[in-house]
Amino acid sequence: MTSDGHPRVVSDGGACSITIHPADRPVDVMRAWASLPDGVGFAEAFGDVDVTLVFRPVGELVPSREWDGWLPVAG
Repeated sequence: MTSDGHPRVVSDGGACSITIHPADRPVDVMRAWASLPDGVGFAEAFGDVDVTLVFRPVGELVPSREWDGWLPVAG
């Protein structure tokens, strides 16, 4: 969380995370989400009240034969 109380993106190597608190406004969560770097996808979530969303490089989430810069679309 930033000093103004809004969620922020924390980057560690290739992974990124956003921690969302119950008092966070949806617009602040969307701003944090929009600031994620290109090429990351949702990997996992932790928490039940304060929720941390973890994002990893898409190449780590999708087998390399499926990754060509675009996420596969479920049919």
